[in-house]
Amino acid sequence: KHSKRLAALMITYPSTYGKYERGVDKVCDLIHEHGGQVYMDGANMNAQLGLCSPGAIGADVCHLNLHKTFAIPHGGGGPGVGSIGVAEHLAPFLP
Repeated sequence: KHSKRLAALMITYPSTYGKYERGVDKVCDLIHEHGGQVYMDGANMNAQLGLCSPGAIGADVCHLNLHKTFAIPHGGGGPGVGSIGVAEHLAPFLP
């Protein structure tokens, strides 16, 4: 119904509370099936290490925000400071 208007989905995984929701990969697949991209908030990379991968989940873009990963003040160095990873199809658009 909304495929023509779908641009992207932003997801925080694991959730802000550190919970791994089931079926996130299926949600990402559904977004891709309808032409959208998935942007993943990677603020809590400590929770991901060894347990999951943004690429395996289906994220097209993921940023590493340091405020949870390294316990620095939120916005330390600016909001979203840290690396940004993208899927191969988006690599040509990186600076």
